[in-house]
Amino acid sequence: MKDNIRNNLVRMNNTSVFSDEYIRAEANIGNGLKVMIKVWAELAADCDNKREWNHFAKYVLNEVEDFGKIIKEENRGRLEVKKNE
Repeated sequence: MKDNIRNNLVRMNNTSVFSDEYIRAEANIGNGLKVMIKVWAELAADCDNKREWNHFAKYVLNEVEDFGKIIKEENRGRLEVKKNE
């Protein structure tokens, strides 16, 4: 999933905001995140006690943090591309 987000962000960085490719990449990211949230919700329901819940919550927050780092890195790349133009 992380590679999917990174690849779609790269595609977005290399195309116009108004292009079909940009919109498609943006939609792919949204759909991927929607699936992840759905899976996490189903897995959260399987937690039997507070300890399991806390471990799962920590895992999910680490994943979200990783997604945030990827987005930040790729946004930095987009700014660098704009400066070079």
